[in-house]
Amino acid sequence: MSIKFAEATEVMMSELESNTDFLPSGFWRDINRKNINMLKTDGIENFKRTVSQNYYNWLITNVRNPIFRNVLFRWLCRPSARPFRLKIEKDVKLRITTGEQPVILNRWGRFVYKVFVGLVWEAMLAEDHERLNTKVTEPEIGNPIHIWQGDKLITQDLANSIVECNLISTLAGKASNCPKIAEVGAGSGRLAHVYARTQKGKYFIFDIPPALNISEWYLSQVLSDKTIFHFRKFNDFESVREELEKSDVAFFSANQIKKFPSRYFDIILSISTLPEMKLEQVKLYIDIFQNLSARYIYLKQWKIWKNPIDGTDLGINDYLNNKDWSLKMDREDPINPLFFNRVWKRNDSLSIGEK
Repeated sequence: MSIKFAEATEVMMSELESNTDFLPSGFWRDINRKNINMLKTDGIENFKRTVSQNYYNWLITNVRNPIFRNVLFRWLCRPSARPFRLKIEKDVKLRITTGEQPVILNRWGRFVYKVFVGLVWEAMLAEDHERLNTKVTEPEIGNPIHIWQGDKLITQDLANSIVECNLISTLAGKASNCPKIAEVGAGSGRLAHVYARTQKGKYFIFDIPPALNISEWYLSQVLSDKTIFHFRKFNDFESVREELEKSDVAFFSANQIKKFPSRYFDIILSISTLPEMKLEQVKLYIDIFQNLSARYIYLKQWKIWKNPIDGTDLGINDYLNNKDWSLKMDREDPINPLFFNRVWKRNDSLSIGEK
């Protein structure tokens, strides 16, 4: 990890500390400590083999895993040989948070993982109504696990992001000619990459370091043709409004979301984040989402999962129950059956210009 990266982390943390409500939960303090050690050992240039394995990414080498079984059953509805024809590199070495030593996949592990990614890709194709897979590729930056379908590099990150982007693209098209999308807890920025590459509008990321550092470093390179609003401290929204209006992608520490005016965003979304917070933080963010979103809130979270460090225990119906919002989509995630996808719509959104 470079000195510059470490210094940026300190600045971001000092900004977070200006409002202690947004400091990382016990769960994320533990994960962040491990992630920073990974970055020190392997460098940010290899983050897709280290910290990204903790950002909604699944190292599956067991065919009995429920995610593997789900995408396998979906594949059986319209089978093809493609998942078995993929090629995978011979040296798959990763770091995950369950141990200090790197994980090296053996031949069987590589085969199962390759087939799993292929099945995830097939599940994505069934959901990719806008054919985004033909418009975006997995960047080599970050050193992803190399799995090829012909000469195309494919990853589960890209597949999941395309599924998610299809959903928010539908919502964004109903919202505005230049929608403002806010994502809380963006990880490496995988979804922001797909959205910015294929859709119109502006994308705002709110996160904690080192994830915020990583997504800013990564997206600044893979979206080098876009106008980037880099993280910085600021006193009030009006001091940055004009620059934000000219930006395509913007980066903020989590606490800075409180500086934005009511109903500023068309869509606020968050993926695999809320159960990993303290319960009072979950309530805080739900209130913020309802205040700052003019039209839609999209959550993709665990159906059932208990945070082992903070004790947060949320079920599928424990998030948003407000008379001002109506549940417009409720489904099991098409790839990961352990997660739900829900979209709420503000009841008075038609009165503020929705098509």
